[in-house]
Amino acid sequence: MIRLLLLLAFSFTLVLAKLEAQSADSLIIDGKEVLRVADNTGDLDRMYVARALFERSTADTVRSAWAHYYLALSDYRIANYLLGQGEEHEDLASTHLKSAVEQLITVTRLDPGGEEAYALLSSVYGRQIGLSPIKGMLLGPRSSRALSKAKQLGPDNPRVVLAAAIEDFHTPEMWGGDKERAMDGYKRAAALFARESPTDPMLPTWGHCDVYAWIGIAHLKKGRHALARRAFEKALDIDPEFGWVKYSLMDKLEKAEQEESR
Repeated sequence: MIRLLLLLAFSFTLVLAKLEAQSADSLIIDGKEVLRVADNTGDLDRMYVARALFERSTADTVRSAWAHYYLALSDYRIANYLLGQGEEHEDLASTHLKSAVEQLITVTRLDPGGEEAYALLSSVYGRQIGLSPIKGMLLGPRSSRALSKAKQLGPDNPRVVLAAAIEDFHTPEMWGGDKERAMDGYKRAAALFARESPTDPMLPTWGHCDVYAWIGIAHLKKGRHALARRAFEKALDIDPEFGWVKYSLMDKLEKAEQEESR
């Protein structure tokens, strides 16, 4: 037993030494891939590994803005996972959403011209409102301001367009929401994602699969099952291991189809 503990301690020391030796660029690039795989597979432990990589990279002043951005993204992904596991995880999810807001506000101070941070900040505020609707009076205007800033800075950024469409989809009509406008936004985001080809590995690349998941959800809610399936299959064409669609949304669609056929 003692020998095993010593071996584990030695292995952990090697991991720490490797992290110490990695550059911020390497930490962030590795973290992006770890987070992508973890989010696809619903691997919470790996999500925390990715988060640790991003947190470590915040020490580099040159890459600090991107490090805080991806740290926020990992908090957002972790919160989304936890909220799918039941009400007993809501407090921890809320903690991660709060951390995501803090990280993104830091990014806007470090890089006030970055539309990516404002778009994600708007989405995080939206998730907080979904978790606690009573906060809508306070957080709704903050979300709108962040999204307006993102649109101003990057009107053709696909993640900005996607964030705007999601807000349109979830906001009640009496408060300015519009599901038809949301669908138009989803389609425009999909077209923008199809043309996106960043050469800098620091830049965000997530969202292409997500937009087809949201298109499918919109069709599913309207009972358009064939169109929902087409959208979900498109998401899986882009990434066959996209867990949200593969393990959750496809299951909901199949249950809805079974109900319809009875």
